[in-house]
Amino acid sequence: MQIEDLERFNPWWKTGQIREGWLREYRRKTYFEIAKYLDRRQIILIWGLRRVGKTTLMFQLISDLLKKTSPKNVLYFSFDEIAFDLKDVLESYQKFILNRTFDEMRQPVYVFLDEIQKIPDWENGLKTYYDLYPNIKFFTSGSASVSLRKNSRESLAGRILDFLLKPLSFEEFLEMNGRDVKKIKENPDIWKRELLPLFHRYLKYGMFPELVNEEDEEFARKYILNNIIERIIYKDLPEEFGIKDVELLKNLIYLLGKNPGMIVNYREISKNLGKDQRTVANYFEYLEFGLLIRFVFNYRGSPMASLRKLKKVYLSTPNIAFAFDQDMNRILPFLLENIIAFETDAKFFYRNGFEIDFVIPENNELIAIEVKKTEKDIKQIKKFREEFKSRVKKTIIIDMEKEGTIEDIKIIPAWKFLLQ
Repeated sequence: MQIEDLERFNPWWKTGQIREGWLREYRRKTYFEIAKYLDRRQIILIWGLRRVGKTTLMFQLISDLLKKTSPKNVLYFSFDEIAFDLKDVLESYQKFILNRTFDEMRQPVYVFLDEIQKIPDWENGLKTYYDLYPNIKFFTSGSASVSLRKNSRESLAGRILDFLLKPLSFEEFLEMNGRDVKKIKENPDIWKRELLPLFHRYLKYGMFPELVNEEDEEFARKYILNNIIERIIYKDLPEEFGIKDVELLKNLIYLLGKNPGMIVNYREISKNLGKDQRTVANYFEYLEFGLLIRFVFNYRGSPMASLRKLKKVYLSTPNIAFAFDQDMNRILPFLLENIIAFETDAKFFYRNGFEIDFVIPENNELIAIEVKKTEKDIKQIKKFREEFKSRVKKTIIIDMEKEGTIEDIKIIPAWKFLLQ
């Protein structure tokens, strides 16, 4: 490794500050959660979908640190494009920049490692440095879920704190558009006319920080396709799993993009695509690993019983569905359902003669949520109340704009629900 490989990621070694364009003034909620642990020894892991702002959050933390420590005591390196070994990076940093070993340092050293999942056996390498050098504070990030967190928890137990950075919430989107959310919440109805167009933009493509102020829908669509979907399908997942049939990955995400919330039937999907059923099931797991999709299970009272039943699959954000289908008349109900899955982080739906979109267990009680599509929704909720009786704590119907109460069933506009 040459000194140039390090310098291009760390302009503050020369200028004392972050390069213009690398920072955003707006701080997300996750930033404040992490900032509380800047002086704790534990490794920080920030994980989430591509382009949700993990690197920006790291630069914001670095900017704060530059106010209280020497610029050379802060290292940032991204493994997204350059697959250097962790040992190479840290030894080169000591040799070229610190001009001394970590043992000889009298001040804390802050090391930021972006897309760390690209390094083989990264967790054990990090564990070694963590145990040997108490004066190093590590910050790491990754664009994958299952193995990233599993490996970190197994190998770095007690040494790591992990934080999920999700796509923007509606509140964050509004704040980044200069709106005072606290003031809006005091009386949301008087803001409805102003908020509805913003809600539509948020639903379509506004959940990614770089698209918050974008007006060009075609550009936004290409941005999501090129920088998120294709990057994960053609680069991240094949590198991680040695996937050969990239076309199958592409066909599956296209199918889900057109039908978010569909019931997963591996046999039928494999038959239609002419692929092995086990292969199709594995590829769904790859897409889940890449944080493009998430499963919701049929509620049966116990976790094991639910896992054995049918499951639905949603996109991690409805913005992905918009990238595949711009026919808003057709796709809007699906986008609405997907945004509620995202907002509530629902793990269950209910299907047994009738269907409820989302069931949220809360202690020993249940909250039932229907995303309005037809007049049948009220009948479905009534049946659910009859079946589960006193266990049903609350029943809600999410509509695009309507609001009110019918037989103790609350009807809430989606934009207002996201503010609650």
